[in-house]
Amino acid sequence: MNIILIILAVIIFLVAFLLWSTVTFEIAANAKKVVITASMYGFIKKDFILPSEPRAEKNPENNMSKNFEKKTPKKSVPKNEGSENPAVTSEKEDISAAKRIFGSMWDSDVHWFDFANIYDAIEKYTTLISRGGSALAVFLRKMKRKIRTKRLDLYLKFGLGSPDKTGVAYGAAHAVAGSLNAFIRSYFKSDTGLVLYLDPDYVNSCFEFELGSIIKTRAAHVLHALLAALIRFIINYLKGSVGSVRNFRQASD
Repeated sequence: MNIILIILAVIIFLVAFLLWSTVTFEIAANAKKVVITASMYGFIKKDFILPSEPRAEKNPENNMSKNFEKKTPKKSVPKNEGSENPAVTSEKEDISAAKRIFGSMWDSDVHWFDFANIYDAIEKYTTLISRGGSALAVFLRKMKRKIRTKRLDLYLKFGLGSPDKTGVAYGAAHAVAGSLNAFIRSYFKSDTGLVLYLDPDYVNSCFEFELGSIIKTRAAHVLHALLAALIRFIINYLKGSVGSVRNFRQASD
């Protein structure tokens, strides 16, 4: 009996040790890469890089052997035995299609957003965006005043190709930053708010940005908000599925 109580006490201590700890997120982002460093108690750290970097080959000899293997004929394998799981294949195709669609939103030739592709992506994923937006609203509402920002710096270099348009965008950016600062101060626990650095280019069309931020919160707050958002997303999904079945029945009748 005493051993069971000791085990339960240790489990409770470990759960409390994790849930009530302060999690720190250090974010560094630009137009090419986003690096998020999550740390807990100063010694538990994990880096997340978006998009993920391709894995390099460890040994060049492996490449030679692979090339040799490609040249050698292989025995034909029946489709049922060697084919990949259809569910996994369809999931990979959906992910790759989403990457192609959202990756085409940025025009690398003119260094500016491709608004036509943005509109097409929003129109195609309207249902998913609405469900995700509702779940995100629940997450943000649960996390209100439970996040502390130690740093929130944003550097923007932009140009619209003409001095007048760039000047108007410069003033609009300051206005948006002022409104955003009011939201940040009401939502986050922040001393400085958003620190914005603008670098307008009145000649060329370009857009570059660098973001640096340090965010702190408790793991228990994040877990509670994620569970509430997930429940809302599942409810919206079930409602959408029921509505689709009803519409199908009405159309068939």
